[in-house]
Amino acid sequence: MRVSGTSVRSKPRHLVRTRALAFQLLQPGKREPAKQLIRRPSGLRRLLSCLLILAGSALCSFVAASYAWMYLQQRLLLHEWNVGRASAPQKTLTKLSIPRIHLEDVVLEGASGHSLLLGPAHLAGSALPGDPGNAVIAGHRDTFFRHIHSLKYGDDIYILRSGKRLHYVVRTRRIVEPNDLSVLGATQDPQLTLITCYPTHAIGPAPQRLIVVAKMAGSF
Repeated sequence: MRVSGTSVRSKPRHLVRTRALAFQLLQPGKREPAKQLIRRPSGLRRLLSCLLILAGSALCSFVAASYAWMYLQQRLLLHEWNVGRASAPQKTLTKLSIPRIHLEDVVLEGASGHSLLLGPAHLAGSALPGDPGNAVIAGHRDTFFRHIHSLKYGDDIYILRSGKRLHYVVRTRRIVEPNDLSVLGATQDPQLTLITCYPTHAIGPAPQRLIVVAKMAGSF
């Protein structure tokens, strides 16, 4: 077109449309054009999203079922211990009781991957609770030993075994590296050592170990 004898080029159509759309988006109550800018997820993306949700749900269900089975097995062991105690002195199972953290679990013999799933486990080769020496009991930080970090100097720990109630008192608590085997060393007097991973609330593998040492105060 010509204005006063001068030739003026018209603006490109796409530029005009873009500016018009931007102007409309800035006006209150006019949001319809924005829908055109939102792309619907493709079929592949929807499928991947569904698969990820299903995988996450399955993983959560598996973990929940594992924990439920674990605690059920421990309840069955406690029932077996109580039934045996009512009929005769219990000679085959050992019970660990820590009032401060409301722990009351049956201790299995031999600290293996399977036994640690069912409860605290007595380390084979260490002294038996009540005998002279260092009795070592290990437990997972996210299950049965998840609260032993709360134990303090002077707290009571009880071991019920072979018809006797052994009384221990917490004396020390410290953090060590996983390769520090000094915590397993023999002692002259009856001693109880509890071991779990540390930090107790860490997500993923815990790099250190929490050690709680208790000295025997008596038996009855």
